[in-house]
Amino acid sequence: MTKGEEFDRVKEVVGETKARYLRPGECRSHMRRTLAKEFQGIVDGFVEAAKKGSCPHVKLATELLKPIRKNPSRKKGSVARFLERMDKERLERERLQKEQLGTESLHKE
Repeated sequence: MTKGEEFDRVKEVVGETKARYLRPGECRSHMRRTLAKEFQGIVDGFVEAAKKGSCPHVKLATELLKPIRKNPSRKKGSVARFLERMDKERLERERLQKEQLGTESLHKE
């Protein structure tokens, strides 16, 4: 028997039961379930406040109605930028080599 189980058994015998704290994963699940149950009421209250002219509610409503960005929200990382730069440099070297080979073949003729 672990210490936690033993402690729970002692609390039951004594009659002392305390609500168990939720773990972070359980907190998120609990919040999602609660919001899902109350979502219609939340939206209705939000709309009513916006209809009455509440500036924060109207502002949020207009922001929610904007189209969702399709571009990635994150900027390129330093590694991605470095790899792009290396690729551009490689292409430029290849272009210069081809150009140099073309001019050399013209001079030999």
